[in-house]
Parts: sequence; structure tokens; C-alpha cells
Amino acid sequence: MKTTRSTALAGVVALAAALTGCSGGETEGPGPETVKALKVCEEVLGAGGVSAARAILGDSDFRAESLPLAKVGEAMLKEARSYVPGSEDLSRSTYEPCRMSTAEGESIRRVDARVQWSVFTMDSVTVADKQRKWTKAAEDVYVQWERQPMDALVAVVPCRVPGAAAGQERELPLQVSVRSQGIGTDRETLSGKLLTPFVRDTQKRLGCLDPATIPESLLPE
Repeated sequence: MKTTRSTALAGVVALAAALTGCSGGETEGPGPETVKALKVCEEVLGAGGVSAARAILGDSDFRAESLPLAKVGEAMLKEARSYVPGSEDLSRSTYEPCRMSTAEGESIRRVDARVQWSVFTMDSVTVADKQRKWTKAAEDVYVQWERQPMDALVAVVPCRVPGAAAGQERELPLQVSVRSQGIGTDRETLSGKLLTPFVRDTQKRLGCLDPATIPESLLPE
């Protein structure tokens, strides 16, 4: 069959269009759910902290997940106001307002922000314990590293909730943590960068009365 000039030109145009479609032009960005979740992450961890986390996590199958902050706050306030002083009930609800992760093959990198009312009292964290030693980062601010099941930098601070029983802030303090997986030696620097704004934001959202002053660095010495 004889190929005409117009037929050949049409073939070239079609091939070029096909190649453009395959390449997709620019790299596809995060999906709408991840974009929405990132906004929540920036609220609790700060825009700078989220940017630092993304730089360490990379872009391979990047995902972000979040919880509605208003609902987290309502649930935590309800839990604090229902607390009975001297109670031996150690059941606590844990909330994860932000999670960011990437995956490449079987390699998973992940950073979580978690908050709950602690099972520890302020009196217990001030006692030097060889099995579980807390470091005093500032007045009424205690931190420690946990290594299982994930690396976690944990802070415990008093948070007196309006409408809660007297002494609630000492017996049921706030526990805030940043956990990480698969990010190697960057974990300590990143956790320290994220934890301070996370604690401050949580204090504000819960309306803690007479909140502890959180220092710029919460990394244990």
C-alpha cells in the first residue's frame, strides 16, 4: 500500500500525542484526600514541620491521613470531664490527627502524630525510674524516648480542663507523641521539630487552663 505524505504526517502526530499521554507531562501530585489531610497536618505540626517530614519521607506513593480536629477535641474533653479522681481505670482513647507515609516496594516510611490522656500521673513521671526514666524539659514538661513498637518521642504535661474534677491535670495529664518508622538517623531531629508545635497546638485546642510553657526543643539531653 502506498503511503501518502498526509498519511505519514497524521501518523507522526498520533505518535507524538500517544507519547505525551504516556509521559503525563508533570509528575502527578498527591490525591485530593492527601491534600486535605496535609492541611490538618500543617495545623497541628506547623507548615515547616510538614515540609521537613515530606523531605525526609520522599515522594514515593506519598500519602497523608487525618482526623477531624474538632471531633478529637470534643472526645478528649468529654473523657477528661468524666474522669473520677483516684480511679484505677487505665483505659484511654488514642487519637492520631496526622499520619504521613511513603512506600517503595516493601520499604515503608512513616510519621504519626498521636495524642491521648496519659496513664501516667505527673507525680509518677517526676520520679527517676531506671525502667522508665523521664527527662524534665521545662517546668511541668517531661519527655522520653520509646523504642517499641515504633520510635516515639513522648511528652507529658498537665492540662487542666474547664469543667473537670479538681486535680484532674495532675492525675490525668496530657500525653503527646510523634512516632516514626523507617527514617533512620533523621528520626530524632524530625521528632524534635514536630513535637513542640504539636504540644502547643493541642494545649490551645483543648483550652488548657494555666498551660505549661513548652520550650523550643523537647529532645531529651
